[in-house]
Amino acid sequence: MVKGQGILYSRGHFQLAMASVLYPLVHWLAELTQNISSSPLLSGPLLLAVLYAPETVRGLVLNFATKVPGLQVPPRNFDFATATTVLRVLFGLGVVSQLNGTLNTMAANSWRVRPSEGWDWPKEIAVVTGGSGGIGRQIVQRLADLGVRVAVLDTQNVPEEMKYSARIYFFKCDVTSSESVAKAADSVRRKLGNPSILINNAGVSIISPILKMSESNLRKMFGVNTLSHWFTTQQFVPHMVDKNKGHVVTVASVASFVALPTAAHYSATKASAMSFHESLTCELKHCHNTTNVLTTIVHPSFVRTPLIKDAIGDLEQSGLRMLTPDDVAEPIVAQIKSRRGGQLIIPSWASPIATIKAWPNWTQELFQNAVGRLTGTIVV
Repeated sequence: MVKGQGILYSRGHFQLAMASVLYPLVHWLAELTQNISSSPLLSGPLLLAVLYAPETVRGLVLNFATKVPGLQVPPRNFDFATATTVLRVLFGLGVVSQLNGTLNTMAANSWRVRPSEGWDWPKEIAVVTGGSGGIGRQIVQRLADLGVRVAVLDTQNVPEEMKYSARIYFFKCDVTSSESVAKAADSVRRKLGNPSILINNAGVSIISPILKMSESNLRKMFGVNTLSHWFTTQQFVPHMVDKNKGHVVTVASVASFVALPTAAHYSATKASAMSFHESLTCELKHCHNTTNVLTTIVHPSFVRTPLIKDAIGDLEQSGLRMLTPDDVAEPIVAQIKSRRGGQLIIPSWASPIATIKAWPNWTQELFQNAVGRLTGTIVV
């Protein structure tokens, strides 16, 4: 992450407003609700126990209640009518959630049940843009630990410890330039071979209202966050199409779904990243008939970075729980290891943000107003 000429090479700083909404003080309740409602393996056995072994359950409850100081002991003949209803609802939600998840995974993988075949990690080659720092750095390290040879495309040199890795290779590249990407791609192919994994991770932004955004910064934004996806895909994906094997990962943001005040440029580029992913997925299947070239889009929320180190204490005291770069890198590499494409919203319990455009207009307006008010206290 680099700060230079007003440009922030980070995803976390300009997502503060969204973080204040997505990480409320009751985030733990959302996680708990999601875990219970999505797990019939938890609610199912409890429901069976209440229905078919009520005396045993009643004995356990009474025994527990008598041993907890201050807890009111229920009468010995209490019934489970309410508990049964709640467990039935949770079990039903869990079954629906599991079925929905299965269908989502199948739909994102040409309706296959089994993962894509033909992957051998020590023989795979990955390209990671923006891999010298932040999320990209953690992705690179995790892929190298998996045995994958990784080509880092970045304007910044890789960290010192990465220079001595036998699996990490650095190629200086300005991803906003098609000529620079083409030159780096030629070098990657000569030195390593044709990559089977492409991770479009590089991203930049500034905090600026629309009326004050300079043309040079705006062009830089769209160059890195949008146009670079075309340049890298045009260089590396044709070989994946020829072999009918590959995986393209697009790192977007929860800002793909929400327009952020003072970061309209960022929201616009991340919305375009989502559209790019969707079109690429469709083209691979219907224009090229390559059902084994996988695609994944990633929408991380607020990420802890050194750029906001002075504000971290206040933010965490307000109830925010920030992601680390590795919190984002880990599920990305796990998705690659699964040999399946899909959509990742990180953290997973924030997934309802993807539905915001389907909310009633008045609720969207309330949400945007809340974000706007919070932004004014964050921009410095």
